[in-house]
Amino acid sequence: MMPINKKLLEIVVCAGLLLLTGHLTAAQQTTADAKAPTMTGPANLSQAQIDDIIRRFTAKETQFRQALNSYAFKRDALIQEIGMGGQVIGEYHRVSDFTFDDKGTRFEKINFFPMPSLQGATMTNEDLEDLGGVNPFALEGAKAALYNFKYIGKERIDELDLYVFDVAPKVMPDPKSKERVFVGRIWVDDHDLQIVKAKGKAGPETKKNKFPVVETYREQIDGKYWFPTYAYADDDLVFDNGTDFRIRMRVKYTDFVVGRGRVTITEVGEAPETTRTKSEQQTPAKPDTRPTSSPTSQPQPTTDTASEEKAPTEGGFLNGKAIDLPQATYPDEARKSHAAGTVQVQVLIDETGKVISAKAVFGPEALRDAAVKAALRAKFKPTIVDGVAVKVSGILTYDFVAQ
Repeated sequence: MMPINKKLLEIVVCAGLLLLTGHLTAAQQTTADAKAPTMTGPANLSQAQIDDIIRRFTAKETQFRQALNSYAFKRDALIQEIGMGGQVIGEYHRVSDFTFDDKGTRFEKINFFPMPSLQGATMTNEDLEDLGGVNPFALEGAKAALYNFKYIGKERIDELDLYVFDVAPKVMPDPKSKERVFVGRIWVDDHDLQIVKAKGKAGPETKKNKFPVVETYREQIDGKYWFPTYAYADDDLVFDNGTDFRIRMRVKYTDFVVGRGRVTITEVGEAPETTRTKSEQQTPAKPDTRPTSSPTSQPQPTTDTASEEKAPTEGGFLNGKAIDLPQATYPDEARKSHAAGTVQVQVLIDETGKVISAKAVFGPEALRDAAVKAALRAKFKPTIVDGVAVKVSGILTYDFVAQ
């Protein structure tokens, strides 16, 4: 979700860890708790002590990021659109397992992903990438010099004594760039010197891109690293035209286990000769319980399991993966009503990367046919999973401006 026209999902950009954005003053005004934290320790540390704490926890963030690339995990992301009466009027729900391929690239296996029903927001490929893991952002040591840190004091939460900092970048990124940051407050464990909680919002915001305040909690995994396990937001996004869009978000991260190289994904021609996974090597084959041919029956043909029809792989939002993505032509009929908006098209891509079916599932009726025609002309590289080309199902989005 991200560059969004009320496009919601960059919320998960915030959801993960720390992206730091905005001016420190704004951070304190917009994201800090309404009440000052109850401090349990002195707020008058020397600047040398504060600098040392910052240096140490940003170094731990570097270690955390490296460690995360060795862990597989499950992510359950639920984003809801809330109506005037407080009822849920739209939803985006995606449950996935994340592991890493043999090259160390994160790989998502979608377990549950019903068609999104959000009415005031749409998902882009950037949004999907932001949801692609715990979060692509962390306050690492190499980036510490780019931010301002204001030490607030110490607070005790759940038997943990925590250093509290307000954080913001020294320079706001250009809204046209892909760089996203976070502005808000962080809580650092005074023993492990790792961030255990963050509350803030993503930036930079624009007239069309607004982000909610997200509260993220971490838990200690394997007695070493504090990984994000829960992120929550319930906020109103108020746009410059007066539109008020309320969203509620809940993201859970569970089942962290060290797991790398479980899936091999390559392009055509790069498939290794042997593609058996570790689990296949360790699990004995089940005995064939089918009855064998009787002496008088004809031999049955051997079934080639590799040729059996398989369900298409879920690819999510596919705009960023296309090698050729023709633009949709604004329909003449739509000019009468000055129709505008985003159309989502469900596509099925065959093993060669060709779109073989397309159906509009969201967006103004007057624009759907044009989006479908454009989607049918899109082209992709073949998707290879464990050495086999597979079909892919996913969504292409098309933005139309009124003419």
